[in-house]
Formats: sequence, structure tokens, C-alpha cells
Amino acid sequence: MGLWSFYFLGKVYLSFRGYIRLAFLMNLLFAAFLLLPIPHKLPARRLFSGIRFTLALGLAFLILWHETWFPSLRTTLQLLAETGGISPSYIVRFLKNSVSIMEVSVLLLILAACILLNKRITLTPLVLAGICAVPLLAAKGSKADIGTYLEQFYRSESKKTVHFSQPDANRPDFDVIILNICSLSWDDLRAVNMDNDPFLKQFDLLFTNFNSVSSHTTPSALRLLRAACGQTGHDDLYRETRNECYPLEALRRHGYATYAAIDNDAPSYRFVEDIILHGRADKPIEMRDLPIRQIDFDNTPIHDDLALLNRWWDMRLRSPSARAALYADLTTLHGGAHWADDSQWWKKDRKTYYREFAQRLFSNLSTFFRTVEESGRDAVVILIPEHGMALRGSSIQAAEVREIPLPSITTVPAGIKFIGKGFSPVPERQVIVSKPTSFYAYAYLLSALMASPAFTRDDLMAQATISGIPETPFVSENADAVVVKKGSTLFYYGKDKKWIELPSTVQ
Repeated sequence: MGLWSFYFLGKVYLSFRGYIRLAFLMNLLFAAFLLLPIPHKLPARRLFSGIRFTLALGLAFLILWHETWFPSLRTTLQLLAETGGISPSYIVRFLKNSVSIMEVSVLLLILAACILLNKRITLTPLVLAGICAVPLLAAKGSKADIGTYLEQFYRSESKKTVHFSQPDANRPDFDVIILNICSLSWDDLRAVNMDNDPFLKQFDLLFTNFNSVSSHTTPSALRLLRAACGQTGHDDLYRETRNECYPLEALRRHGYATYAAIDNDAPSYRFVEDIILHGRADKPIEMRDLPIRQIDFDNTPIHDDLALLNRWWDMRLRSPSARAALYADLTTLHGGAHWADDSQWWKKDRKTYYREFAQRLFSNLSTFFRTVEESGRDAVVILIPEHGMALRGSSIQAAEVREIPLPSITTVPAGIKFIGKGFSPVPERQVIVSKPTSFYAYAYLLSALMASPAFTRDDLMAQATISGIPETPFVSENADAVVVKKGSTLFYYGKDKKWIELPSTVQ
């Protein structure tokens, strides 16, 4: 087998470390292919050996990719094509932050051992023993009952609908500002010691166990824009649903002039088209002449978020409408984003950079809150991040990789803040909601706020309203990955098309 033994033994090590899932049968068949002798008397024996070696390289790559936690190769290539490519600087920085020196050192030691021992002993028995040991020692496996649990979950969710009250001109007028922030999770904030940041203390109600379900931008935004009905599967987000599922439609029925604002055009994602078609959002306000503060990983510009919000607020103040609502999607924390004037960004520590971005974002939002407050208008700010950035990563997924929607990525700091007379910038008593919730809880609270007889804390934050916030068990989903939490155990369904119990170290 020669140095192919390193390929197998290295993968056995990575499998026991949790970085890959060794495909038992595939590796046995591949080993048999490598061990298949080519007769010495065969004409053009050298040509056949070269062809087999070339085929072996291709098969080795495909098997290894299949064994990783990455999505299928086809899905990955499609994603790269849709994004229009990734900047070389981003790739360099990603590899720099993702490769573990310790694990590379161990693999180099295994390689050195294979080179030394290969001349003295046959490593094939050791390779076969290692391949066979992985499934024998692995305690994790297929969990068929989780599929039934998921079916029951979606069946239950399909029966849920938030019913908004009938429009009533006598109810208080207040504006609704929905902030959909990209790449902001509790785990990210803990990674940079900002989980107790003063910015979060400004919210009258704060969710500490809110699941954004998807770890990608568009589906997460669509879930927010269709939140008045229970959680659906990923594919259903791109199908028409009942009119009452769209919170923005309810706001329009209540006399709200609705707007959308986005700080990054990113045409390759079709984000704008999707939120308009499948989320009933408005065409975003013009932002291309606003200052460019950052550049995203694909070299698209990210415009100044404070300038964007101020532009909308000026439009709102000029509007004759008594009520206005904004859906704003802000991407300043996105992985691979960097300051527009920083050409050496890829050399810097990502956590340090992320902290700078988060501090700037929180400062800008606080400034905007003061602008709204100084206007004398009443407003409700609803903060719901799309997903986290995966700043720390895990044993099955490198930092900044979000293909598997783990709780550390989709558990986000959502909150509600009231601006107006009788409300201080920082509430004396913040309501903490720690039970498992998701977008349906946001729609429930929005409905309760719109039915409130007065814009006061006692009316808006009535005990009956808070205690009635609906729970949603943890189920997260992307196009090619589902994660279910049952008890304290996580189960994953991905490209293998079977349920796998994830290691207890993964959160």
C-alpha cells in the first residue's frame, strides 16, 4: 500500500478526533482497489499503474470530502458560483484561522512514522485494523426515531397562526423598526467578551434562547418575514403561503407605511428579490450614494449603517403617515468583511476585528435610538439577528463555516426596545426570556403590541403577555442540513441522509 497508508491512518486519527466521519465501506473498497495487483507481464503495465494512481487521487479526494462535515461537493460548488467567487485575501485569512497547528503536527508525525515504518514492515494490516476499529468503537449512529419527532414537530407548527387584531384608529400610533442583523450570536459575543455589553441593557425585553433556525441570510430573513405562522421546512420558505403569515401585511392593514433598507446590495445572492417575492418586503430605499465603510468577503461594498438608518428616518419624518414600519437588514458583522481602507485586514486576528465591528455597530444603533427619541415619536425597536458568525467554530465545523446550523450559531440575542415618553434609554427592569423561542414569539409579541390600548410599559409589557410568549423546541435547518435538539442531545441530518448523534462537545 506504500504511503497510501498515511491517507487511511491520518483519517482514522481525524475520525477519532471528531473532524470527519470515516466511511467504513468506502474505505474498505478503496483499500481493495489500491491493493489490487497489476500483473508484471501485462503490456503497458506502467500506463495502467499511472491510470490507477490518477483515479486513486480523485477517489481519495471525493471520499475524504464525503467524510467531512462540509455540504456535498455539488452544493459547495453551486454556492461558490452563486456568490461570484471569494477574494484571495479571505481564503488566506480563513485558512490561517482555521488550521490547527497541533492537529497538523500530529498528522506530520503520522506521516513520518509511515515513511520510516513502510521500509521495515507492511502497514496494510494496521490500516485495515484502524478502518475496522472506527465503527466498532463509535457509539454514535443512525437515530430513526428523530425523523418521526421532526415530522410531529412540523405537523404541530403547521397549526400555529398569530391572529392580529382588527385595525383600530383609536389605538396608539407608534413606529416599528425591525433590525435583522447578520452574524451576531450569543456565542460570538461571548467569544469577544461582549455578552454583557451595555448596548444589550437598553432592551426592555431580551431573549437569551432565541433560535433563528437558519445559519444563512436569506432563509433566516424569510422566516422573520413569515413569522406569523409556525416554523416550516426550508423548501417551504420559497413557496407561497397564507396571507396571514406575513407580519408586514398585518402592519399594512393597520395603516402602516412600510419600508425596507439594506446596507449591502450583493446581487449574486438574489436576496432582495427573494425577500420581496417570498417575504412581502418592500423595495429597499436607495443606498448606493451613501458612504462605504466596509468591503465584504466577495468584494461587494457595505454602506454605513447609521447613514442608512438616518436616511430612512428622514423619509419617515417627511411622510404624512401616522404609522411607519421599517425592515432593515444590516451586514456589517459578516464574516470576511473588513474596513474599506484596510488592505492588510487578512493578517489580523478575526476576534479583534469582530469586536471592532460589533462596538461600531452597537454605537451606531445607540446613536440612532437617540435620534428617534429626540424626535418625540413613539417607536418599538425589534432586534433579531439572522444568525451568528461561528467565530469560535467547533470540532466538526471550522470557525466562520455555517453549513451545519448548530445552536451556537442560531441562538441569537433578540430583543424589544420601547422609545417614547415614559421609557428611559436603559430600562430599570429588563425582562429576560430564557425559554426556547423562535420567530413565532416575535410575531406573537408584535400582535400584542398592536392590540395594546396605550403606549405604556404596563400595557405593552403586561404580565399575561409575557407569560404567554410561545415556546418553540430547537429545530434548525438549512437547505442541506437539519439539527434537532432532543433533551440535551443534538442530532444531525445531512448529506448522508441519515440521523447522526453529534458529539457532546458540539453546541
